[in-house]
Amino acid sequence: MSKGKAISRPYEQTAQQRAELDALRRMLVLSEGTFSLSVAICNSPALRDHIVKHIAGEVQGIEVVRIPEDAHDILDTVRRQIPNAQARAVFVVDMEKALAEDKRNRVLQNLNVSREQWQATYRCPVVFWLPEYVISLLTTQARDLWSWVSHQFEFVSEQATPLAGLQETFAGDLGLAGNLDVHAKRFRIAELEQRIAEVGESLQGQMREHVPIWLSELAYIYYSLGEMGKAQGVFRRVLEISEKLGLFESMASAYGNLGVIYRSLGNVADAETVLNKALAIDKRLGRLEGMAADYGNLSNIHQTRGDLDKAESMLRKSIAVEEKLNRPEEMATAYGNLGLIYQKRGDFDRAEEIQNRALEMERKLGRREGIANQYGNLGVTYSEQGRFDEAEKMLIKALELNQELGRAQAIADVYGNLGLLYRKRDQLEEAEAMYRKALAIYEAVDALVGIASTYGNLGAVHQSRGDLNEAERMYRKSLEINERLGRLTGTAHQYGNLGLICEMRGNYAQAQEYGEKALVLFQRMGAKDKIARVRSWLDSLPKDTP
Repeated sequence: MSKGKAISRPYEQTAQQRAELDALRRMLVLSEGTFSLSVAICNSPALRDHIVKHIAGEVQGIEVVRIPEDAHDILDTVRRQIPNAQARAVFVVDMEKALAEDKRNRVLQNLNVSREQWQATYRCPVVFWLPEYVISLLTTQARDLWSWVSHQFEFVSEQATPLAGLQETFAGDLGLAGNLDVHAKRFRIAELEQRIAEVGESLQGQMREHVPIWLSELAYIYYSLGEMGKAQGVFRRVLEISEKLGLFESMASAYGNLGVIYRSLGNVADAETVLNKALAIDKRLGRLEGMAADYGNLSNIHQTRGDLDKAESMLRKSIAVEEKLNRPEEMATAYGNLGLIYQKRGDFDRAEEIQNRALEMERKLGRREGIANQYGNLGVTYSEQGRFDEAEKMLIKALELNQELGRAQAIADVYGNLGLLYRKRDQLEEAEAMYRKALAIYEAVDALVGIASTYGNLGAVHQSRGDLNEAERMYRKSLEINERLGRLTGTAHQYGNLGLICEMRGNYAQAQEYGEKALVLFQRMGAKDKIARVRSWLDSLPKDTP
């Protein structure tokens, strides 16, 4: 790339990549039923697999063949996997694995002399998915085969080099990264991973400050996609580099981000520990924006535990700093979290007011993640108010936007809230289907808080059907996780649910015991509506066990 060429923004680069995708789709249509040979250049195996899976999901009949390391004849390997030649198209991936230097010449020679056999075997498009360096091998050592290549598609970004990264003014812009849809995020991951790999361990000059920025953006995108293990690993690398280089601001941010991941995984104690480390560094540096983020994240920790008073206290501190700094994006997030606190207290009118305020702020900012969050929050508030049709519309909007953005955990959250809505409508089959979808995602990303909540919700479905044994089993699974995580809200709810099971079985003494445990926890949280409900229920219980 010439020095004078402008660096495009991620969504502009994605537009170019999508043009390549469209060209690939057109080739598959135009070449249907006839042989053609194409190459798709992609340096990132993860991005390649994402594109292949996406295209194969759109076009039925595509066969994907992965070449093993011990392969000596590419065509023979493909024919053994697809012997009947009835494929709509054949995608050949991992060919580079068979090109080790000790047998490269033999593999390329076999490939070169096989061109007529490919045409005789397959009456469909054949696409080789290859990294850039393999292209040079084919053009020099398999020229006869290469002369038959009719289409070439490039999923390679000019921004993937360290030099391009140094010129990016938007690197590390998490708001911009969050607005990218799922495909754009995959392209951006490939760019960042290739750039970071090219830098390697040499962190000299400008790379000292840029590599942690690229790594943080990479980790954030992984987090957004629900790939918590990868996100955690990258943030740990940011922390390691920052500690080594004495980059204290970067250290504080890394601690804060790890805290967010730990909380998502249900590791509340470790989350609080690293968030307090972040806060201590930010206070020492006098870094107000960091302190505001730390207060907001610590508020979420207290909210997870069900200590809503502490959660609000921390959040008010965060809002005060954000207003002082006049940072509208962070203020919108903070107001959205404040609405959640009022929602959990049962003050739905106040929650709705604050959530609508946050939604308008997010719309003005054009932040799609924030808009999706507020759609979801308002959907829950409307559901609690009995406004079921409005709730469903909001939740469907949230689901569609989160699916477009590829936010795995957020998608699971919406499925769970739709399940709750359908349960309130007594649509038990639909409710269970939503909960099962949510549980599958939570388990895939190891989100213990979501898993615990979903077990509780499935217990409620079984209870409504009269299957008390299965309901109790679900409630106890939820209780065990909530107690292990120290979640007051979840623990209180499951004590209450187990109390209801005991009441239905006529075991009123045990029901009273569970109810009193739930009451104590709700009182600690200041959840007025829950306190009133539990007290009313306890008062209604017969005092003598039959």
